[in-house]
This record gives sequence, structure tokens and C-alpha cells, in this order.
Amino acid sequence: MATLEELFAELQGLVTEEPPNHAAALPIIEKILAEAPDDIDALKCKLVALINLKKFTEAMAVLDKTPSIGSACAFEKAYVQYRLNRHAETLEVIQAAAPKKGVDVRMDLLRAQTLYRLGRYHDCGEMYGAVEDEDIDPGELAVNRSAAMCEAGEAEEAENVLKGTAAMLGETADMAFNRACAVIARGDMSRAIVVLDAAEQLHRQESEAAGDSEADIVAELVGFQVQKAYCKQRLGQQDLAEKDYEEALKLKPSDQEVAAVASNNLFALRGKDTSLFDSAKKARALNLDSAVEERLTIQQRRVFAINRCLLSLYMNKHKECLAALTKLEKELAASELPSLVKAALLAREKRLDECSALLQQYATANPKTALRVKLTLAQLQLQQGEKTAAIETLESIDSALSQAGIVGAIVKLYELVKNQPGAIKTLDAAAKVMEADKSKEAPALVKRYRMLAADLRMSSQDAAEALKALEALVKGGDKDTSTVARLCVLLCATKDVAAAEKYAEMLPVVAEADDVDVQELETYTTAVVLKENLDEVDIKAEQVKLQQQMERRRKQRLARRKKDKATVTTVEGKAVTVEAFHLPKPERILELVEMGSWGKPDAERWLPWHMRSYNKKLVKKRKGNAATASGGAQGGAGAGAATNALDRGEKFSAALKAEAEGTPEVAPAAKTGSNKKGKKGRK
Repeated sequence: MATLEELFAELQGLVTEEPPNHAAALPIIEKILAEAPDDIDALKCKLVALINLKKFTEAMAVLDKTPSIGSACAFEKAYVQYRLNRHAETLEVIQAAAPKKGVDVRMDLLRAQTLYRLGRYHDCGEMYGAVEDEDIDPGELAVNRSAAMCEAGEAEEAENVLKGTAAMLGETADMAFNRACAVIARGDMSRAIVVLDAAEQLHRQESEAAGDSEADIVAELVGFQVQKAYCKQRLGQQDLAEKDYEEALKLKPSDQEVAAVASNNLFALRGKDTSLFDSAKKARALNLDSAVEERLTIQQRRVFAINRCLLSLYMNKHKECLAALTKLEKELAASELPSLVKAALLAREKRLDECSALLQQYATANPKTALRVKLTLAQLQLQQGEKTAAIETLESIDSALSQAGIVGAIVKLYELVKNQPGAIKTLDAAAKVMEADKSKEAPALVKRYRMLAADLRMSSQDAAEALKALEALVKGGDKDTSTVARLCVLLCATKDVAAAEKYAEMLPVVAEADDVDVQELETYTTAVVLKENLDEVDIKAEQVKLQQQMERRRKQRLARRKKDKATVTTVEGKAVTVEAFHLPKPERILELVEMGSWGKPDAERWLPWHMRSYNKKLVKKRKGNAATASGGAQGGAGAGAATNALDRGEKFSAALKAEAEGTPEVAPAAKTGSNKKGKKGRK
């Protein structure tokens, strides 16, 4: 039996070979430990051999079994934990063994890699920047540092680091590739493609100089191809990007990370409605080994986890979706996305009550971070016809009044449930919130909300509040023509002509106003009357017809230019000459002249035509109602009384007098209804 000295000598020969024979060294080490179980040198040799043979679990067992070598082998212990993806424990060991930077280069490099895996990209970049060692390639340090800085949102600084290193040492393919990634992070996809082309050429030159075969070179360039496809996808060149992704996957890249990125992006490009089965087949590349998945960035892991769930959901593979959901919850523990995926699963299984309960539970537990959950819940409530519940859900969103889309949805829902006060209250509150906002869009939104609130108040017969809101806008500095014009119209409708004239001074002078035929404008409508069963082509034809009619009238007006004249003789035998662009019938002219209304504004001009006292149909209808109001025979005493009551001359005189004295007149509410014409009988 060999002595310990002989065994150590044999071990020395095996570990000093080129390369060291760690597999053959392990049996020798076991014999030594059988004789001397606590020999520190033998334990260290066993630990190093297991690490080189990638038996990290066994190496960790050795460290756990003999804690005494932990302090002597701090780097080996930290490295074993790093390879077992115990990154938090790794950082603790490094901090305990080398609390200061620059003491041990190996520890500093391992610290930087651990910080990268933990998602602390800014600290990682600083750590790489602090490493100084003559034995370490500065180009490699610059590449690693730039990768961390890009993930930390410092893309411009990362590009400058690579440019500075390239200026001193010459640019390599890895430097050019990472510089392209920095350009992508800055959003310049076109320039990124140019940089990737240059990086591809450098890589080919380096590989040919190293003697690599063409097949190996093409296989290594797949990553460049996938990155260029991503740039094309971001530029909107979907067809070219899809073609590049498919060609990259056909090459069956050996790098699982590249294959996973290509499969994921291809599914995202196609969506759920195009080649879903082919996307599912290619998405097998997303099922990465744990070791490979740990090399991904946090953002990549999250995107892969989300797309795994979505793909299974679209394929109706609910069990696979639930399995993928477990990983998604691990990656996005504080996010609302796992709850949304669960809700989608329940909805597809027609379990709507459970779906609503799940969303409501999450929204209650996370009131400030559940924006998408609450929007989804509101949509589900609307699908179930629960409009009031949907309003409550939308109003519970923390920043609802600062988002125009949500405000519009709430107002529309209030209108659907016939609750105009609620809609007005929402608009007023949103305007108040936006008044405190300092963004560029805020003033326009405030104005829009105020105007909409005024319109709603007008439609709900609350003219006083509408007038108050518009006056507040104008007095607050809003001199917009549409706002001032609307205020003037509203003041005229309420018979406050003096105030209307005051605000009308703010309006610009209309050029060539004398050429406007007011009577034509009053009787002319620009609306396209939609009929049943009209398609888009018919509607466009109606619009073209309307435009042609407007053009024809414009030409007639321009050709007429001169005002028409007419002479009428009053009851007193006095001849009166009048002129206008479009004269009414002689009877109407005589009537207006006798009342003294010719050339003066109509006191009832703000009322709709069917509500004016001189509307023939309305007069005829009122005469008939008054004649039969007492229940007597037609033509009785009631008819004379109705005739006296509806005498137009007296009514117009009273209206003009009231307008001259400034006395407000309250118009009676008109009863509207359908005016269906009866069929004419044959003679």
C-alpha cells in the first residue's frame, strides 16, 4: 500500500500535466482522504477537481461537510454557489472575503458577474470599470461593461466606452456587436443595421484568420442575423424580419439563447392570428435549460415567460398554460400580468364569475398598481351588462381623471345610464385635475372638458350653469373664437343681448358679410340624412350630391350679387320698397312691414322653426286645438277666441316691445312628436 507521500507525489504529477487530468486525480485524492480525512490540501485538491469537472453539487456537498475549508477556499465556495445560481449567497461570501474592491481581481470579476445576474446592472458596470489588471484583456472588460450599461439604461455612455477602447486597441467583432446593441438601445435601428454589418465583416475576418471553416462561420453569424431581423421588425419591415427569423431557425443555431430570441420574436411578430401552429412548433426553443436561462437578462426572462403563457393560452392548452404561469409568477411576482393570464384562462372556460372575483380581489389588494386589471374588470362588467359597476371600477383607478381615455369612457357610460349629472361632475373634476397639470396637453384638455360640460348642461336644460362655465373659460383667458361664439349664442338665447354684444367684440370681423344670405342659411341644412340599409358607397354619394348642391347655390349667389327689390302697399295706402338677396312672398313682406319688423332681427330667431309663432303648421294646429277645446261643435264661440289669441300681429308687437325693454321672455315648452302625413283621398 502506497504511503501518503507517494500518493501526493502521484497527485502532483496529474494536476501539473497540460491539461491537468482531474478525472484521474479524484481517485488518488479519495485514497489520501481515507488515510487523512481532515487534510486541508487534499480537500482543496478535491474541491478544485470537482469544479473543473463541473460537478458543482458534489463540490457544494464537500464545502457543507467540512466548513473549515470555507475560509481558505472562499473564492471556490463563491464560484460554486454562482454556478448553482445561488447569487445572493455568492455575493454574501464575496463581501465577507473581499469587502474592498481591488484586493482580489478574481473576486472583483466574480462580483461583477454576480451583480449582472442579480439585475444590478449599474453596479455591475461600475465594478467592471474599476477592475485593473495587466493579465486581463481591456477589450473584453469594455465589452462586458458596455453590456451592463446598456441594460442599466446608459446606452450612450456604453457606446462611448466602446469607441474609446476601439480607438486605443482597434475594434473587434465583439466590440462592434455590443456597440450595435447600444445603438439599438438608443432607438436608432437604421444605424444599428449598418453597425451590425460592419461587426459581421469583422467577425468573418477574425474567423478566417483563425482558420475556421465556412460552416462554422455561418453558424456563428446567426446571432448577427437575428439582431438585424429585430431591427427590421422595429422599423416596420415585418416581411423581411419574418424571413430572417425563419432562415436563422432553419440553421438550427447551437446557441440556445439565439434560438430562443428568434422563436420569441417570430411569435410576437405573427401574433395569435397567423401561423399559430408553426409558431408553437418553433417556440419549443423557449424551453431552455436552467443554466442557459440564467444567462438571460431579467427582461428577456420575463418576456419569454409571458409569451409561453400566451402561446399556450391561444392554443387552448390550459394545462401547459398553468405550468408556464408558475414560472411567470416567479419572474413577475409583483406584477399584475399573472392575474390577467389567470383571468383569461377562467374567461375561456366560461367561468366569468370566478374571473370577476379574481380581478376584483387583486384590484382591492393593489389599488394603486392595478390599472390593467381594473380596465379588464370594467370590460368584463360591460360584457355582462353591468354599466354602473363598470363606472365604479373605472372611477376607482388612482389616476383616472388625469387620463383622457378613461374620462371619456366614464362620461359615455354615464350617458348610457341616463345620468347626465354624473357625467358633468366627472368632466368638472377632470378639468380641475388637469388645471394643476403642467404638461403641454393640459390646457387643451381643460378647455375640452369645460366645453363638453357646458354642452351637457345645455342638453339637460341647465342653461345658467352652461353660461357660467363658458363665462369662466372666457374670463380665464380663453379667447378662442369657437368658445366666444358659443358664449354669444347662449347669451342671445337667454335674451341677454347687451352681454352678447360685449363678448362679440372679441370675435374677428367676417369679411364680405354683406354677401351672406341669412334666410338661405337659416333654411339650408348641411346634414346628410341617413336612410336605412345605406352602405358606405351610398353615404359618399349623398355627400357628393350635397357638395354639388352647395357649389350650385354658391354660383347662383355670386351671379345674383344685386339685391332683389319689391314694392308693397300697406293698408294705409303707403307704398314701401324693400330689398334683400332673397325676398319672401309678397304677403309675408307686407306682414313684416306692417308689424315694423322688416330689416330688424326676428325676436324668435333663436327658437327652432317648428316652435315659432308664425309657423303655418303650428298656427293651424293651435287653431284646431283651441276650436275644440271646450268640447263644442266646430265653428262655435271658441273659434273666435282662438283666432284672437293667435293673432300674429299682436304677438309680434308684444315680442318686439319685450325685447326693446329688455324683459326676458320665457318660451313655453313645445310638445314634439312625429308629423306623419295622411294619404290623400282620390277625387
